[in-house]
Amino acid sequence: MAVLIILAASVVFLALGGFLYAPVIGRVLGERADRPTPAMLVNDGRDYVPTRTPVVFAHHFASIAGAGPIIGPVIALLYGWGPALAWILLGGVFLGAVHDYTATHIAVREGGKNLTVVARRYIGRGAFVLLLLMLVALLALVCAAFLDLSATALTSTVPLSTLKMESGTSIFCEIEKLNTLTGKVEPHAIIGGIASTSVVVITAFAPLIGFLYLKRKWPVRVCSLMAIALCIISILIGIRLPMAVQPQTWKAMLSVYVLLAAGLPVWLFLQSRDFINVHLLYVGIVFLVVSLVAAAIRSGGELAGAAAIPMNNWSEGSAQLGAGWPVMFITIACGAVSGFHSLCAGGTTCKQLDNEPAARYVGYFGMLLESLLAVCVVCVMIVGLSLPAYRGFCFKENNAVLAFAMGVGQTAHLGLGCSVAVGALGAMLLLEGFLVTTLDTAIRLTRYMIEEGWATFFGRYDVFAKTEADFADRVQTPGELAGTGGLTAGMIPVVEQPRTPAPIQTSGPRRWFLLALRYYWVNSGIAVALMLVLGWGNGYKSVWQIFGASNQLLAALALLVATCWLIRLRRPIRYIILPMLFMLATSITMLVKLLVVDYWPNLSTKLALAIADIVILAATAGVLALVLQRWFVGRTAEAGQAHATR
Repeated sequence: MAVLIILAASVVFLALGGFLYAPVIGRVLGERADRPTPAMLVNDGRDYVPTRTPVVFAHHFASIAGAGPIIGPVIALLYGWGPALAWILLGGVFLGAVHDYTATHIAVREGGKNLTVVARRYIGRGAFVLLLLMLVALLALVCAAFLDLSATALTSTVPLSTLKMESGTSIFCEIEKLNTLTGKVEPHAIIGGIASTSVVVITAFAPLIGFLYLKRKWPVRVCSLMAIALCIISILIGIRLPMAVQPQTWKAMLSVYVLLAAGLPVWLFLQSRDFINVHLLYVGIVFLVVSLVAAAIRSGGELAGAAAIPMNNWSEGSAQLGAGWPVMFITIACGAVSGFHSLCAGGTTCKQLDNEPAARYVGYFGMLLESLLAVCVVCVMIVGLSLPAYRGFCFKENNAVLAFAMGVGQTAHLGLGCSVAVGALGAMLLLEGFLVTTLDTAIRLTRYMIEEGWATFFGRYDVFAKTEADFADRVQTPGELAGTGGLTAGMIPVVEQPRTPAPIQTSGPRRWFLLALRYYWVNSGIAVALMLVLGWGNGYKSVWQIFGASNQLLAALALLVATCWLIRLRRPIRYIILPMLFMLATSITMLVKLLVVDYWPNLSTKLALAIADIVILAATAGVLALVLQRWFVGRTAEAGQAHATR
């Protein structure tokens, strides 16, 4: 049975990576169970909160998955399911999971600090500033893409005839509109309204669940049962009261929510909502797998008949989407490797881990689960949709969300005998939940980046002057310099920061302005404003390629910083540097292609995207130049020391 073979082989391959390859990376990184984590040492109740590993895994997985492992594979299937599947599996085990685990471990070792702070420590202040600019641009692109995807999911419609339902018998809201595939006006179902109501209900009750499991320390098992019950209730309420609002209204509602979630304590919405919603996501993944297995058995091993999406469709994909390299490797981002994961690792995840080995289970295995989700997406598409239907939904109607929903609906109908509408509803619940969990995390991470930027740019003023020692000094154990494992400097030395002069005293409007920049809601507002600038008028298709390219580029730069960190520890770098070089070449090629071929000739409509592209490329060039300079200085110093000892 073709689908069962694909699914089983993928599970075995991913499992072997987790149980055989991940420990190798752990030994390279120097993982230790007896070293205290930042969450245990700080425990400030807002950002640094020691949390049990299953809960952190739930938050981390819900944050990193988003729409990436769903929408990316759906679009990239035009190249054929064979190339898409190969990239997901190989990229997930040898690039994505290694990147996630490495980023999480280093963030924990460096005192719960993110990629930019580690870069400043090992490469210099210039690298910190450049990476900061790039990360803010990337996060704005992530938020813009997912904001539009969420609105698309909410308002997606499908003809009732496609759902094999009569008007008035559907569980969805109905409207009359033109069927672009047939050219006739007929009843359509709004298949995202129930999922959107579910999101609202889950969000409203998130603080209660967070209070019980974090503040009152209720058992995770009990809280999980409550979370499952809440998910079921939210769906029932959605069936009774489905939301049907305009896309821009939904964007405005989401913007208000993420603005609040980014400034409030992490447990109140972010951690708690992710914990609840991840149960829905787990059930959704199980639903996909069960539907696939049942469909494979009942169909006798066939995919979608003679007109199924082919294993190799490279020529058509290259003609319509662009050359397979780099486009396919960029389109499938989060299912194979994603730089955004390093932001989650260094932003919220590293501040919650209560032991160091948890970084491997959360980082490496979280990515493997995301890769498995991407595999399931590929499988339901080749089982549930023919090639003509796939082309129609994904490209003629320009709606990859709808293509995924209908693929799941048809697969569930074939395998489980349920209506196509029920399967499509399950797909929308899965997708809508992922979108919102990623949005609120991304906005909070953007707030972190902006705050670090103000502290760097205005650090000489009294308002931003620190009265306590750098956090890294507080997390080191006796005789061990944080981030070095107690080893002497290697080829790339830690950059010595100059002694800070006495802070400049401020008063009047300048002081008020600087004080405002330290306020949570101001920085959250800036993050939301950037998201809206890029996402209000641009659809996800316009943003997806530059999001994917910059996302993969960030993964390469995170691995570059990790390489510097490992050189400092005099540890092997081959497991890190080879994936870094591949992703660096792929993503830079894609960004240059977008700028020259797409954005530059259309500056009047794509100016914001062109500016983001230029900022990202310029920042990357600067970081690479600084790393090469640091490497040359280190080599020269090492050669001088060797000469002096002879």
